[in-house]
Amino acid sequence: MLINNISELIGNTPILRISSEISGLKNIELYAKLENLNPFGSVKDRTAYHMLKYDVDQIQHERRTVIETSSGNTAKALVCLCNIHNIPFKTVTNRIKVSESRNILKFLGAQIEEVTKDVDTVEKILQEIKEEPDKYYHTTQYTNSRNIDAHYITGKEIYEDIGEIDYFFGVLGTSGSSRGMSMYLKEKNQQLTTIGIVTAKDSYIPGIRSATEMKEVGIYKNSNYDQILEVSGVAAKHYMKKLSRELGVLAGPSSGASFCGAVEYLRRIDNECKPGTKAVFVVCDRLETYANYIKDNRFSKYHVCGNTYIVIDPADNQIRLSEGAIKKLCDKDLGIGADGIIFGPFVSNGRYTFRAFNSDGTEANSAFFGAMIFARYLIDKEILKLKNFTVYIGAMELNISLDDRDQIDVKLRCDEPCNLGEIEIGKRLATFVTTGNNNLVFEHRAPSKELVEKINQEVILSNLFSSGINIQAVKVIDQSHIYVESFERGSGYTVSSGTGIMSACYAFKERLSEKITIHTPGGICEVTQQNWCIKGSVFKILEGEIDLESFPEI
Repeated sequence: MLINNISELIGNTPILRISSEISGLKNIELYAKLENLNPFGSVKDRTAYHMLKYDVDQIQHERRTVIETSSGNTAKALVCLCNIHNIPFKTVTNRIKVSESRNILKFLGAQIEEVTKDVDTVEKILQEIKEEPDKYYHTTQYTNSRNIDAHYITGKEIYEDIGEIDYFFGVLGTSGSSRGMSMYLKEKNQQLTTIGIVTAKDSYIPGIRSATEMKEVGIYKNSNYDQILEVSGVAAKHYMKKLSRELGVLAGPSSGASFCGAVEYLRRIDNECKPGTKAVFVVCDRLETYANYIKDNRFSKYHVCGNTYIVIDPADNQIRLSEGAIKKLCDKDLGIGADGIIFGPFVSNGRYTFRAFNSDGTEANSAFFGAMIFARYLIDKEILKLKNFTVYIGAMELNISLDDRDQIDVKLRCDEPCNLGEIEIGKRLATFVTTGNNNLVFEHRAPSKELVEKINQEVILSNLFSSGINIQAVKVIDQSHIYVESFERGSGYTVSSGTGIMSACYAFKERLSEKITIHTPGGICEVTQQNWCIKGSVFKILEGEIDLESFPEI
């Protein structure tokens, strides 16, 4: 087949019959519309093409830049089409969660303006157009009727291939594709049942919105769907795997969600349906873009003031955190390297709980910096979209507030620490403070790593704390500033400790002001005495996949 332009390959995608052995359906024939076989890899190729094709000559003539808000597939298709016509393309987005999408867009030459989660990207684009009205052409995918028109044609293709459809399943992003296809199919069969598929509120599936987020999309109307189904990220991955391994369809997670929603819905009604009932779901895009998303044993690593934690989410992992596994994962030479591990979230009755483990494999009763990292992880993964919430570790309740700027600074508020009196260790006087974790706080004119390690040896020789205790060596610089060196019972020397810092402030509270700046070898944070709040910046260091073959202890 000879073509003159790559856009000639957009559309006319094949449709695949799913065998009953795989679908588990007796009376319903299930089909997959393979939109992943469009030239740029997704159902959005049609959207991009139809939004541009009528105006491309004018855009080119006026030397405008095409601008859109997109997290991946629409932007990818638009930049490819723009490149063909030598037109610049820019995306303004706060929804790129898959690193491959960002890398592909950069490779293709897209200008990427990433903004924070609290920014309305459409409003941001409109403001930029207002400032430079002759510079941009806005494709407006969320409200553009051409988005729907493009997929009305897709619906026609489905009908021409297999006739009348009884059930149609479409995932909801902008909702243009599902609306366009179902419009045509409904014209041919007024009894068509249209099912919209969204991501479960506690999950993240690239390319799909939650039911709450659909309110932000101008094209979307709830009345266009007979039912809205929620699919979890775990279920989407499972069915994505079935498509790839059992059918040879290299499909992305939104396709897995579509397949999952279709199979689970249809199995419930299969016995009630007549033989020959037909259902269609859409394979939206390709597998390759989601190499990081589909990793089974994923981890993230964060730090606050240099205090590092590996976050392991049980939803993404089937690993067993034995003492040996924790030690090796936290080892800086043999593993990932960290002060400890955050394991969670565990969600029950709206409570987001985590467990914290020290690098020696023991479990911590409390972890202030760990809680701040856990909170940042919940936001990064869009498990929570709140600015104020509570997290739990054991019986401890910790209140979290996020900075409006970039949701990087996290404030943690805890119950007031408790002073358990003074203790003499090796002729040194310490204040015994508990913040969930027990701490000995020593004042010294020159705190150092060597000093806290020496004090730890003195604690061991004293036989007062058989299982060890956290040690803080503190220099009070002035009433608003202190310097802290830390030694943690389960991790050894560390450049900072959240519970240690809070204990240090409490031990010298009468000599310190309301707001205290804490200096540590790992960075600076702030404590407020009035509500015992600690504020620090949380940074994501890396994410990756744990190679289980390298960790037989797991």
